[in-house]
Amino acid sequence: MSEFDVPKRIHVVPLGYESDRIVRPVVDGDADEVLFLEPDADREGVDRPGYHDTVRERIRAEGIATETVVCDIFDLFSSLGTIAEISDRFRDHNVYVNLASGSKVTAIGGMIACMATGATPYYVRATEYAGGEDRPVASGAKPPETLPKYPIDEPEAQHVAVLAYVEREQPVTKGDLIEYGRREGLPFVERYDAEGVQNPERGYYRRLNTRVVDPLTDRGFVAVEEHSKYQYVSVTESGSNHLRAFRYLI
Repeated sequence: MSEFDVPKRIHVVPLGYESDRIVRPVVDGDADEVLFLEPDADREGVDRPGYHDTVRERIRAEGIATETVVCDIFDLFSSLGTIAEISDRFRDHNVYVNLASGSKVTAIGGMIACMATGATPYYVRATEYAGGEDRPVASGAKPPETLPKYPIDEPEAQHVAVLAYVEREQPVTKGDLIEYGRREGLPFVERYDAEGVQNPERGYYRRLNTRVVDPLTDRGFVAVEEHSKYQYVSVTESGSNHLRAFRYLI
């Protein structure tokens, strides 16, 4: 974005069983664009209320652009990863995330994504909670409340890149990881000055362990097993979930 561009007001809104709590903060907040998070309509068991079309129409009638992003709003890591990716995509704009319009899981994932990326989370209270068949669970909407957030550091991009490579090729040896690091120019390889080092290859293994493998192992994201003279690295379930949440970094 150039210095002459004005930042847009981008709202990220999970499409759950709400209507007024989606529309009012978007319209009252003079949003420029709304990104709806909605499960894949073609998936079996996905319930898509008819009033979602009305929600879209009410927002578009105010001249606000809309976009739909496929996201499993009932899955923590899908919600976290999707919201974080959108926040990163619009990093030069003002991003607001509605934590009231989706599931509790989406709210948790959204808050973590906001803490990692700097987006602003907000919550909207309803004036009445009395939903029914094919009706939103609540009606009316009070002014949105901006929620406090405590910044957390995003994971290192090279850690996420290594997780993606291991998950795709596993099991891999540490030698494979060094070669991958060389091909991709990862910091643990690129920032190593081997000039004058008696055994530079051993230095690469040491840096791989201390800067990548050990931190990922300590967090339970990878497992290392020794077979013969090689050590093989594989991704754990926790590592796969972490990758789902932060793949946007690569």
